[in-house]
Amino acid sequence: MFNPVQTTIPQPDGSDRYVIIEPILEKEGEQGLRSTGVFKIYKDAFGDETHLFTDPMESDGPADDLPDDENPDYLDRFVFENGSVQHFEGQVLSVAEQAYLVVFIETYQEPDI
Repeated sequence: MFNPVQTTIPQPDGSDRYVIIEPILEKEGEQGLRSTGVFKIYKDAFGDETHLFTDPMESDGPADDLPDDENPDYLDRFVFENGSVQHFEGQVLSVAEQAYLVVFIETYQEPDI
């Protein structure tokens, strides 16, 4: 996954929790960008796709000035290695929500553009 993705997590009451999954990328010399295996999860209040960027960021520095622990939309993050989750950092998402997102991230395929 190279672009942020919006998805929903089914809730026990039948509703959905809207989230944005942001892959953290880093420059790999002249070869472009590569995935770090870290995926940050943010609340998505609108559930629409109108405000997401479709191209990966190519900056050398952080994308924002607001640390995750101060961002009210930041939920948690996953760290993957070789395509499998290594650990989860956070306390907001339930175990069921974490499991749902792990499967989503592991099976996600970039759309053909």
